[in-house]
Amino acid sequence: MLSLHNPTRPPISLSALEARRIAAAASLVPAGATTPQSILTRVGLIQLDALARVDRAHRLTGLARLPGNARAPEIDATLWSRGEAVSFETHTHAAALIPVEDWPLFRLNRMSATQRRDAPSAAELEGVTALIRESNHGLTLARIEETAPRSGGRWDWSECKRITEHLVWRGDIVSTDRRLNRRIYDVPERRIPEPLLNRTLSRSQILIGLANRAIDALGVATASDVAHYYNLTPADAAYGLEHGHAIPTRVEGWSAPTWTSPVSELLTTPQSPDPRLIGPFDPLIRDRDRARRVFNFDYTFEAYKPAAKRIYGHYVLGVILGSEFIGRADVRREGRTLIVNALFPEPGTNAAHFRAAASAAAETLASQLALTTSVRC
Repeated sequence: MLSLHNPTRPPISLSALEARRIAAAASLVPAGATTPQSILTRVGLIQLDALARVDRAHRLTGLARLPGNARAPEIDATLWSRGEAVSFETHTHAAALIPVEDWPLFRLNRMSATQRRDAPSAAELEGVTALIRESNHGLTLARIEETAPRSGGRWDWSECKRITEHLVWRGDIVSTDRRLNRRIYDVPERRIPEPLLNRTLSRSQILIGLANRAIDALGVATASDVAHYYNLTPADAAYGLEHGHAIPTRVEGWSAPTWTSPVSELLTTPQSPDPRLIGPFDPLIRDRDRARRVFNFDYTFEAYKPAAKRIYGHYVLGVILGSEFIGRADVRREGRTLIVNALFPEPGTNAAHFRAAASAAAETLASQLALTTSVRC
């Protein structure tokens, strides 16, 4: 998890193309993984989101990295566990799934959550914790709401949700299991392996560990990229990079100090010729500034914009071929059909070549989701 800084390492130089290829290979895109768990282990963080116009965000992230014969239900079955945890949910800058081995690296986050001004009262926190502790296998939020006190002596659903979320952020309870896509909340001593639960890292060890995690997931990154990845301050990200195993790097066209993962195979991993659709919360593009710098791909999520103000569509996926984003597709799921509403090639991309690649990517995703495809443009 941790490495000592080696100040004698000379910086390496990369072209913009090499940096882009390293970033894609580090993220296992496209089709660079064999199992959902191997994806979570490599990328370290999978963002969660409730929108399902095509499918849930974490499934899109997984399917873009898995073979074409992978199936969506395999994602959830592997990333969550009914018994001892393989992952846990928390909040960085958004809801995210983290590999359980990184539990010690989030101690500072949990400590920070205990100091939030909007924290529920101690009595409210203990009330929900006691309900969960007294259960046999954890509780869903709906079950907590049925049992917990409500207003006028008991709490309503939204209040139960607020209290439960605070407890998750604090680590007093954990969400490591889902049933029918509903979170199961339990106490950490029943889910987190004891060696991880009881391991206490120093602040320095945590910052180095998170920076090592981020640079291996990103392949090549600035301190700002690493800070965004785990919602760190720029100073903390820079400290972790400077004292961790990242290699100082110069990238053509990048002005900020840059670092590269020491995992040497990233430099030579061949890119798959298999085009894929990349979701809006995928690790490759969820940091919009980095997506522009690394991939020259300017992505805006337009789902919450009024229809008249959208440029591309309600739920637009990037189309990646090798390590290059060659365009985007406005896609929706309707019944048992994956519908492609519109296709938009990137400037300079051959339109016919892009259409063939985007159609193939849509066919792959549809097959993984057990759907048929309809291209209506």
